[in-house]
Amino acid sequence: MLLVLCFVLLAILFVLPFIPAAREIRRKDDATPLFINMNYCKDPRYFAMSFRKLMLKSIGNMSPGLHAVTLSKQETVQISNNARNIAGTVTENILYSLNDLESENNVTFIKEVYARGNVFIGEANRLQALACDGDVHVRKGTRFLRWLDAEGYVKIEEDCQLGVSTTCGRELSIASRCNFTRLYGYPVVTANDAGHNGDDANSAVGDSAIFGVVPTERDISDMPPHSLKNCNIIAEGPLSIGEQSVIRGHIKSHGKVVTGASVTIMGNVFAEGDIEIGPGSRIMGTVFSQGSITVRHGVTIGTPDRIKSMVGKKGIFLEGGVRVYGYIVTEGKGRVA
Repeated sequence: MLLVLCFVLLAILFVLPFIPAAREIRRKDDATPLFINMNYCKDPRYFAMSFRKLMLKSIGNMSPGLHAVTLSKQETVQISNNARNIAGTVTENILYSLNDLESENNVTFIKEVYARGNVFIGEANRLQALACDGDVHVRKGTRFLRWLDAEGYVKIEEDCQLGVSTTCGRELSIASRCNFTRLYGYPVVTANDAGHNGDDANSAVGDSAIFGVVPTERDISDMPPHSLKNCNIIAEGPLSIGEQSVIRGHIKSHGKVVTGASVTIMGNVFAEGDIEIGPGSRIMGTVFSQGSITVRHGVTIGTPDRIKSMVGKKGIFLEGGVRVYGYIVTEGKGRVA
């Protein structure tokens, strides 16, 4: 009797895992795929927008002067009609300007600053964080410890430290010798942008052209100048692309990727090693490297009608005349030459 019971239990244990599959074959509960929002993207300005909402909700209709408000904790907020900070002064409280804000040279802001108008920051200022509803102009040698965000344009002069994040709703222009970690603008441009290769008709190539069904070529390591490839490329090692080549597809390399001058890539570029993009080149997709990314003069990444990303985990080095439509992110050191 015990032996029979053991066989029955064994049979149940054998059949039990197949019951859900058999049930699905008959009822087809999961016949349709899960919904995925392909248009979803992370908002790079989320933190700054949240700070604005919190400030506006806490301040309400308060008049100019010093006020105690509750943000994440109890804070003192200095409210001004048009804030002007004299050279060499230190502002210890949160500063809220109802209109424009201007600071002279060597001014220090210990806590956050929020201006409802335009902002002009003098040379060698020190700021914790700045939110602006207009445009921002930052003079040379200024340092942000945390973040900078503007609804309009942002212009950064030489030798600035841009903290953890610098974002804006329109063009973000950065001069030479500036350090950064995360950038977002539409577009982000570096010093001497007059050298970029323009938004010609190629920029209108849609995702159907980039992500269409194309063949894949492997075992490629060295493409001569003026090559034309209508395929995706997967390289097991380093990949070198000669000047003035055109690739209508994606590139993935398990090593380093180096392009010559004036190369056009209509898809994404992913590399386990470093990526070096030659002068005057155009990449219409995302650029991702587990190493570092070097972008030479006059390169354009992305297109005016789509947000793309450039992610270099170990570092990103940008020369002048670079134009990127969307995000620039690194966990290492970001630097404009």
